[in-house]
Amino acid sequence: MAQKKKVTTKDIAKQAKVSQSAVSMILNNKSDVSFSEETRQRVLETAEKLGYQKKKSKHTPSQTLSKVIIIMCPFLSNHYYTTLVHSITERAHDYGYVTFVAPTLRNPSTEQYYLDMLNHDVEVAGIVYLYPSSFLPEVNKMSTQLPIVNIGDKNEEIIFDSIHVSSLKPAYLVAEHLISLGHRKITYISTPISTIERSRSKRYEGLVHTFKTYGLGDDCVTLRSLSPGEYNLLSPNLLEYSSGFNLTKQILEEGTDSTAFVGYNDMVAFGILDALYDMKYKVPSDFSVCGFDNIPMADMNRISLTTVEHSIEAKGREAVDIIARLRDSKSKNQPRSFVTKLEFEPFIVKRKSTGRARG
Repeated sequence: MAQKKKVTTKDIAKQAKVSQSAVSMILNNKSDVSFSEETRQRVLETAEKLGYQKKKSKHTPSQTLSKVIIIMCPFLSNHYYTTLVHSITERAHDYGYVTFVAPTLRNPSTEQYYLDMLNHDVEVAGIVYLYPSSFLPEVNKMSTQLPIVNIGDKNEEIIFDSIHVSSLKPAYLVAEHLISLGHRKITYISTPISTIERSRSKRYEGLVHTFKTYGLGDDCVTLRSLSPGEYNLLSPNLLEYSSGFNLTKQILEEGTDSTAFVGYNDMVAFGILDALYDMKYKVPSDFSVCGFDNIPMADMNRISLTTVEHSIEAKGREAVDIIARLRDSKSKNQPRSFVTKLEFEPFIVKRKSTGRARG
């Protein structure tokens, strides 16, 4: 019995009365060409009628990853990062990309592992950094070969595309709000202060500067943060929450003249709130509490946290738009003529966690 002849794109082209290249492009869903719906349907129906079987793809790993956007993030226990990841992923799908999330737990060796992997002839669509890299010179160099976007605090040493909010501006907004409510002594609670994570110290500087600007002295803002050793002993799932909770309890047990607490971010602020409630204090009549980021949980009725909004979802979408534009320019052999430095303006969201200073 003779073996049945294999159907080719030439056979489909002949019967559908189109070119063989048109058949190939339609069957492979080429995104950069267009055909009328009538032509497309005729080719697909002819292929099905003739029993055409598409060859299995022989993509190399590099080709397989060319539609992948790598998201470098510290961890996913903070809803700030998960909100960003969801926003980036949704926007990536609009362009036909998918995402790969790489949580490093802020471990430099883990980050280096991913960078080494990407340096070995692996072509990805791009990288989005959600926190400061421990290897900025290396990432700067990589950015000349593939699209990289940083979402985070402003850093003049970054030579690639950046989307940021100055950490000083949100701190000004929080300080001015607390001053308007009569607070003259506040405590700023942060995860470990470091030279890499600039936003932590910048928010403290912004608080101090605002109190000074209003003529309220140099000692209005007290800084409390965990040491790196204490921080590393905490569960990765509760790092920031536990920082706020543990430090607030210590401060209350020691005694404080502060009438308000400001958390480095909303997760730290949630820990502050729980510690206050655990020790039977009332918010805001005993202590006011503020955070930064305006993550979804901050708006829950029992939390109702005063915080600073800085367009988390919009930043995620913009990052993907930048990558798509860069890849489009590259496909057209257009030279890179600019670097995007995009800044979102923050605004304060006043809720029930802040009120008039006691006494």
